[in-house]
Amino acid sequence: MTASTTIDSRSRILTTALRLFAAQGAAATSLREVARAAGVAPGLVVHHFGGKDGLRAAVDDSVVDLFRVAVDSVPLEGPADEVVAARDHAAAEMFEANPHAVDYLRRAVVTPDPGAEGLARLLMEETIRRTQTLRDHGIARSRIPVEEQAVAVFIRQLGTLLLQPALERLWAQAQAPSPVPTVRVSLQRDND
Repeated sequence: MTASTTIDSRSRILTTALRLFAAQGAAATSLREVARAAGVAPGLVVHHFGGKDGLRAAVDDSVVDLFRVAVDSVPLEGPADEVVAARDHAAAEMFEANPHAVDYLRRAVVTPDPGAEGLARLLMEETIRRTQTLRDHGIARSRIPVEEQAVAVFIRQLGTLLLQPALERLWAQAQAPSPVPTVRVSLQRDND
């Protein structure tokens, strides 16, 4: 097997696993099912990922990498509000271009499988690091702890993507006559 074939089969397995995990959850998806859908032998999945936990971790890492690349595409230069808006926009565009990643993220954050906190934890850790970087560059100022600010950033960036499909389903079930509104998410403290 050539290096190119190995990369292609690994990539195909990852893409297939993401699609299946997004559709039915990682817990309900077997390695054999991933192998069959990817057109490879089950042993090749084990060879590349060591088992289901390794495959899930690799899928989680690939979604975090998509997020990282999108956010890093925005330079940390210019007015703070423009930088923040551009980073939010870059994350939204990336997720719009990767609907399976959104569906998988929705499962991981809104309805996680037991013991499947990996993706949400990785994205939170990444968001905390990114928020600290913004603070270090004088772009994100706040008196609240960086962890709390990172959760607000995470919810602002992903809230619409995570909740919009639920609103659309409810809107259709209610047979509401007007166009579906867009979910806008913000956090407010009880003392605000």
